[in-house]
Amino acid sequence: MKSRDLIIKTARRLDKFNLDELIVVSELDEKEVTEILSDLIKQQIILKNNNTYFFNTKKSAEITNNDGDETISEFKPIVIEEEEGYEDFLKFGEETQNRVRAYVGLLNLIHQAGTKNINKVVELFNETSGYPRIAPSTFTRIRRKYSQYGFRGILPKFSKHITVAIPDEIYTCFKKYYLTNEKLSAQEAIYRAQKELQSEQKIEQPYAYTSTPFVRKVRTEFTKEQIEYFRNNIEAPKVKNETIKIKEPLDMKFEKAAYIYLKHLKMENKLERLMHDKTNYKNHLKPYFDNLSIREITTKVVAQFKQSMFDNGFQLVSVNIYITLLKLIIKTVCPLTNSLVVRNNAKQKVYSVDMNILSDKKIAELLNICKKKYPAAYPVIYLSLSTGASVPEILALTWERINFEDNTIFLKYFLYEQRLVMNRCGSTIRKLKFDDNISGILRKKFEGTKPELTDFVFKFDSPKSPQQYIENIVLRGLSAHLGIVRLHPSDLQHNFVNMCLKQNVPITFIQKALGYYGLPNFIRIYKDLIANLDKGNYNPLNKILESKE
Repeated sequence: MKSRDLIIKTARRLDKFNLDELIVVSELDEKEVTEILSDLIKQQIILKNNNTYFFNTKKSAEITNNDGDETISEFKPIVIEEEEGYEDFLKFGEETQNRVRAYVGLLNLIHQAGTKNINKVVELFNETSGYPRIAPSTFTRIRRKYSQYGFRGILPKFSKHITVAIPDEIYTCFKKYYLTNEKLSAQEAIYRAQKELQSEQKIEQPYAYTSTPFVRKVRTEFTKEQIEYFRNNIEAPKVKNETIKIKEPLDMKFEKAAYIYLKHLKMENKLERLMHDKTNYKNHLKPYFDNLSIREITTKVVAQFKQSMFDNGFQLVSVNIYITLLKLIIKTVCPLTNSLVVRNNAKQKVYSVDMNILSDKKIAELLNICKKKYPAAYPVIYLSLSTGASVPEILALTWERINFEDNTIFLKYFLYEQRLVMNRCGSTIRKLKFDDNISGILRKKFEGTKPELTDFVFKFDSPKSPQQYIENIVLRGLSAHLGIVRLHPSDLQHNFVNMCLKQNVPITFIQKALGYYGLPNFIRIYKDLIANLDKGNYNPLNKILESKE
């Protein structure tokens, strides 16, 4: 047992190693090391990938008693040859097959090791497998597809290989419109079919289906020649849209409609859109409309909502964004209800957003109060105000993305609902420099807690998520102490821009610090701040002449 314990301690210390390294460090006989190592691999305390071994940190693999019994998690590896869809797999070229084998190998490894250090395991696999490199974001997508569709889900163009359940009644009705000489688009044929079935009360939820599964099913059932024949010779049914009375769920509460809309965004994996729309709904639409039914949200109610937003200091552009979201939510469940929004005929030429800009004195007070009252959140607020990084980006920081040698942070992800989401645009993936003040705080925190490099830098002792804690506890509390309009996380970036502009920092530097894709986008957002600067009347020729004198 002493040798076995020594092997475990050595493996934990080395973390990643080969057999020769383990023998040298442990100073044990090769045969003894091999036997113990083989036993530990079976018990999943040590994991193996080709000729590389690493210690499994998964809790289920820890020793549970002194008798030598271990908790061995049940694991059934994915065997490609035994999976449904193997025939489809063989149709692809060698390069594609190798990529799929890499996905399967990594899935097996993650299932063994657990998801606690998933990024670390992915990196290890890339270094040792010999297969094409897999990005963590790509693996997350592959893992999700595998859980949804099985092995076929990780094949290229997997949607062609899966069967989408389409109710017979709507498919039959779809064909009636699609396979006619009217030659409607698939989307229009679905729309007409759903309207007809809604009038007969056979379906409740409109726009529940997309066109792709319908077209795929039609092409599976009929040949190209047959489809062409139908579309040239079969007369379209004469249906007058005005005679079809569609029952829409107008008595549905707005809260439920919002839930359906946000769920659709999540299902479509539109995470950035989901994050913004969810925030706007909770902060602006929810308090006003949640208790109303769709029927009760009339043009008069919308006009009253607009006026109340104007009274609270919101600009026209922002109000129109909220109303557009209102309309989208209603259209999700009631697509024919389109006459809700009263538009302002006056064209708004200036694009701007609501910004809570603070004076230098207020910013200093805010930081002092935050340091005393919310010390754990102080570095987050300080970093955002001093670097221009957004709060979700700062909360997504891990220790491996902080470089204390040159005092920089590497921003590649943002935190959304306790999960990391990669910034899509190249300009948003950036390095930002922080000052010695925050460097000392972060160094002290790192040396005091001694965390793993993959651990999050900022953790809070609160039942709320990190984003909710910063927004609803810290910033709300600070706003109340300062007696100002409530601050939101984006206001920290806005104040960073304002401070930089007042100190004549180049606009291009500010734009890159915030991660804006292009300078025109930045200027459109911060046009008002730029215009308010007193730049004076400068004569560059005077400086040249003065230098010669």
